[in-house]
Amino acid sequence: MPKLHKSLSTFSGTALMMNIVVGAGLLSLPGLSVAAVGDHALWSWVVCAVLALPLLATFIIMGKRYPNAGGVAHFAAQAFGPYAYATTSMMFLGAVTLGLPAVALSGGYYAVELFSGHPAAYAAGLIFFATIAHLFRAEIVSKISTAVASGIVLVLLGFIAVGLNAVPWENTLPIAGIQEIDFILTLSPFMMIFFAFTGWEVAAGSAEEFRNPKRDFPRAMILSYVAVCVLYFATVFIVQTSGVGDNPASAFAAIARKAVGAWGGVLVALLACLMILANLIGAIWAVSRLVYALSREGYLPIKLKISSTGTPLSSVLIVGGGLSFMLIFQAIGWINISFMMGLAGQNFLLMFGIAAAAMFTLAQQASDRLIAGAAFVLVIVLVILEGQLLLYPAALIVLGIGIAKIRSQQQ
Repeated sequence: MPKLHKSLSTFSGTALMMNIVVGAGLLSLPGLSVAAVGDHALWSWVVCAVLALPLLATFIIMGKRYPNAGGVAHFAAQAFGPYAYATTSMMFLGAVTLGLPAVALSGGYYAVELFSGHPAAYAAGLIFFATIAHLFRAEIVSKISTAVASGIVLVLLGFIAVGLNAVPWENTLPIAGIQEIDFILTLSPFMMIFFAFTGWEVAAGSAEEFRNPKRDFPRAMILSYVAVCVLYFATVFIVQTSGVGDNPASAFAAIARKAVGAWGGVLVALLACLMILANLIGAIWAVSRLVYALSREGYLPIKLKISSTGTPLSSVLIVGGGLSFMLIFQAIGWINISFMMGLAGQNFLLMFGIAAAAMFTLAQQASDRLIAGAAFVLVIVLVILEGQLLLYPAALIVLGIGIAKIRSQQQ
């Protein structure tokens, strides 16, 4: 059975995961959370980071033990068989088919502020450039991903340094003390913030391409989590202590304009587009590997191959084309970005539960069962709180069952 080229190290894997996880939401969610809960915002982010740990631990343990391009779908197959593989794969593809075009559209809206035009056109351009980046060898793509992630981190650190310089340290900082925390208020923006801590479920499919998955995959997961938390907490701290201004969604842009003038807003918009491009490059990497894995395992009617450069190019092109096609429906007004993100987010949440259930079933140690159980309970609580539009994942499950049934009949 053909294998993907093992091109990822701890460092390049960390960069890839950061590109998948960190999006333009980093520049908007801090302001929105401060507008929602005021001096409790930083604590809200800390709570989300802590509650994300059982989910992160689930992907670390399962990815290390079952490194496969199928990611969460492969975990489900190990625990529950081929039907679970097919249904989980369809749920994943159903999530990214809507979620990634929505991410690209958010970049399109930033671009419109700079150049005017239609956001869908810029979104298509971002998807195009993210797709053609994969025409190079896998090692080169990982180097591009590393370089882009490093550049984004350096720019963000620059913005953070400027922001920290603007903090009124001589005054009492508007951050609630531990004894003053109102837990109901702190938890109220949980769902808005929580999805800033998703993306590692997508990155789980990259485990097969690590040179030493048992060692480097967990390291990359942990390092990317720590780096992301540092960026999130620093950004929220700056926004919370400097004020959100008239538009909470672009609070960081306002802070940048105050610090460096009109160019500050332009630089933030350009940074947002670069972050989204990096996010798309990383996500297309992971999604194309699942499409290739589905073909390799016989769930697709066509056999997709790995190119001489070590990249599943046909899978990459299918993914890039499919994401671009979805933008047509948004451009003609059939769906909007909020609808797309809502359905995608719900599917990802359900996939967290599948991964946790698989780990609980396969666990041989009590500690693993405890982690998986905590992750599963967290997902159930969130589904109860957010439970809506469940017909979409239900339809994808039916589709997956049909695909698995056809495959079993052909064998």
